[in-house]
Amino acid sequence: MEISIKSLDIKNFKGIHSIHLVFHNGVNSLYGENASGKTSVYDALTWLLFDKDSHGNSRFSVKPTGATGGVMPEVTAILSVNGEEIKLRKTLREKWEKPRGSSQARFAGHTVDYTVDDVPRKEGEYKRIIAGYIDENQFRMLTGVYAFARDLHWKERRRLLAEVCGLPEDAELLAGAPQFAELAAVVGRRTVDDYKAALMAQRKGANATLDTLPVRIDECERMVAELAAQPFKQARLTSEALQKDRERVQADLAKLDGDALLAKAENERDALNNQLRELENENRSHRDSQYVPCEDETPALRQAVRDAQNTLDTAIKECNELRARIDSGESRLNGYRTRWTSINEEQFTGGTCPTCGQALPAAELEAAKQRFETSKQDRKNGLLEDSKLLKADIAALKERLQQKEDSLPGLRAAYTTAEQALKEYVVPAAPVIEDLPDYKRRKDAIQRSIDDVCRRIERLRTDKQAERDRLESEYREITAKILENDAVLAKEQQLTDTRRRVAELQKEQHRCAAQVEEMDRMIEMCEEFARYRVQSVEDSVNRHFKLARFRLFTEQINGGLADCCDVVVGGVPYADLNSAMQINVGLDIINTLSAHYGVRVPLFIDNAESVTHLHEIDTQIVRLVVSEQDKELRLE
Repeated sequence: MEISIKSLDIKNFKGIHSIHLVFHNGVNSLYGENASGKTSVYDALTWLLFDKDSHGNSRFSVKPTGATGGVMPEVTAILSVNGEEIKLRKTLREKWEKPRGSSQARFAGHTVDYTVDDVPRKEGEYKRIIAGYIDENQFRMLTGVYAFARDLHWKERRRLLAEVCGLPEDAELLAGAPQFAELAAVVGRRTVDDYKAALMAQRKGANATLDTLPVRIDECERMVAELAAQPFKQARLTSEALQKDRERVQADLAKLDGDALLAKAENERDALNNQLRELENENRSHRDSQYVPCEDETPALRQAVRDAQNTLDTAIKECNELRARIDSGESRLNGYRTRWTSINEEQFTGGTCPTCGQALPAAELEAAKQRFETSKQDRKNGLLEDSKLLKADIAALKERLQQKEDSLPGLRAAYTTAEQALKEYVVPAAPVIEDLPDYKRRKDAIQRSIDDVCRRIERLRTDKQAERDRLESEYREITAKILENDAVLAKEQQLTDTRRRVAELQKEQHRCAAQVEEMDRMIEMCEEFARYRVQSVEDSVNRHFKLARFRLFTEQINGGLADCCDVVVGGVPYADLNSAMQINVGLDIINTLSAHYGVRVPLFIDNAESVTHLHEIDTQIVRLVVSEQDKELRLE
C-alpha cells in the first residue's frame, strides 16, 4: 500500500491560524523560520489520523495559546491511497451549556467532528477506517527518521528486526557449522542457550557435590589417622600372648592337685636363673669390647707448626737475601753506566810531545789519535761485556725471587692450617664403658620373675588353696585383658572399611571433577557458538540495509554475551553520528521496513537543512527546513 499527501488545510491549530499546502510526489520542502509552525504541520497530520502529536503524545494543546471562545481547530487532508484519493477532516468544537435557572452559558468540554469524503463519521467508525489503511505504530515507524533508531526501546528494535529480517535459528546455524557438530548432537530440540543453562545448572550441582567431597574425605582421613594410630600389630601379639597365658593358667589349675605344678615351677626358676647368668655374661663381654686405648696427637701437631714456621722463615730470609743481591747488582750496573758515559765523553789532548812540549808531526799525531780511540773503545767494550753478565745475573736472581715470593702465600696458609689444627685439636677422652642396651630392665624383669616363681614354689609347698585362688584370679584378669584387646582388634576392620570409603570418595571426586571439566568444555563451546551466532545473526540482519548496521550482542566483562540492539555506521554508534548521517540512516531503515510491511507513507524530516544529500528512498518526503528569511511557511 502506498499513501501520499495531496493537500493539507490547517485552521486554528496550535500556532497556525490558517494554511493551505499542496504536496507533490517525491521530495517536498517546507521552509520557515524557527517557531513558524513547521513541526505543527506534522502534528496536524498525526492528530488528524491518530489523535496524537508527532511525538505520540495524546495530551497536547491543539488550540492556539490564548484563543478565545469559538475558535475551532480543524485539519483537512486529501490523501492518495494506492492512487485513489480520500478526504479526511477533523474538527475540534467547544461544547457550551446553560445550567437550569441560569442565563449564563458555561464551557462543558470539547467535541470532535469526523468526516471521510465529506461524510460524517462517528469516532469509532473513523478510527476503523484509518486503521484499515495504516496501523498507527507502523505509521510512526515509517514516517519519522528517528522513530526506530533513537526513540524505540532496544528490545522492541530487536523484536522488529527479528520480524523483518527473519533471524536464523540455532538449529539452522549448527547444521551449517561442522565445527559445532558435537554441540549439535547434544542440543537436540533445545536452543544452545537453553542447553547452556541446563549445563550451568548441572555444573552448579556437580560443584556443590565437589565442594562437599573434600570435607567428607578429610573427615574419613582423620578417622583413618586416628584408627591407624591404634597398636593393631601389638594387639595381635598381645592377643596371642594372652591366649597362651590363659592356657597356661588353665593347665596350672589342672596340675595343682599333684606335684607336677611344683616341679614345673622349680624348673621355671632354674631356667630363669640360667637366663640371668647368660645375660650377665653377655653384658660383661659387651663392656670388655668397648675398651679402646686413646692416643694424644698434640706433640705431632706442635712439630708440624714448628716445621711450617721454619719453612716460612727460611723462604722469607731467602727473599730478603735475593733482594739485597739484586739491589747490589743494580748499584754495580749503575756504576758501569756512569763509567761508560765518562769514558765516552773523553777527548784526545795529546797533540804535543810530553818531553819537549813541541807539536807532534802529522804522522805521529794521527798515530797518537788512533791509539787513544782504540784504548777508549776497548775500555767501553769491556764495560758492556761486564754489564751483560751482570744483567743476566740480576735476571736470574729476580726469577728466583719471584718463585720464592709466589710460594710465600702457600707457606703462610700451611702454617695457618697447622696452627689452626693444633688450636682445634681436642685430646680424646677415655671411652665410657656402658652396659648392654636395656640391660638393667631385662635383668630386673628376670629377677622379678625369679622372685615370683620362688614365692609360688613357697605357696605350693605350704598352701595349695591359696595358689588355686591366685590362679583363678589371674585367669579372670587375663580374660578381662583379652576382651579389652579384642575391642582394639575390632577397630582394625573399621580402619579397613574407612580406607575403602576414602578411596570411594576420592574416586567420586575425580569423577565429579572430570564431569565439571567436560561441562566447562561444553559451556566454552556454547560460548564459542554464541560468538559465531553473533556474527551470523548480525550479518543476516545487516544484509537488509545499505547504511545502517546493527550490533545485536555486546561482550561482558566476564566474557559472556548480552543481548542489545545498537545502530552503528562504520563502527560509530548512532548517538555519535552527525545529524545528516542520523537522518540518512533513518531513511535506510524506513526503506527496509516499508518493503517488509508493503506500505509507503509520507516521511517527515525535521532539521532537514543539515542534510545536503538524502539517502534514496521510494516514498514521499516532507523536509522541514529552517529558513530565516521565510517568516511564513513556504512549500516547494
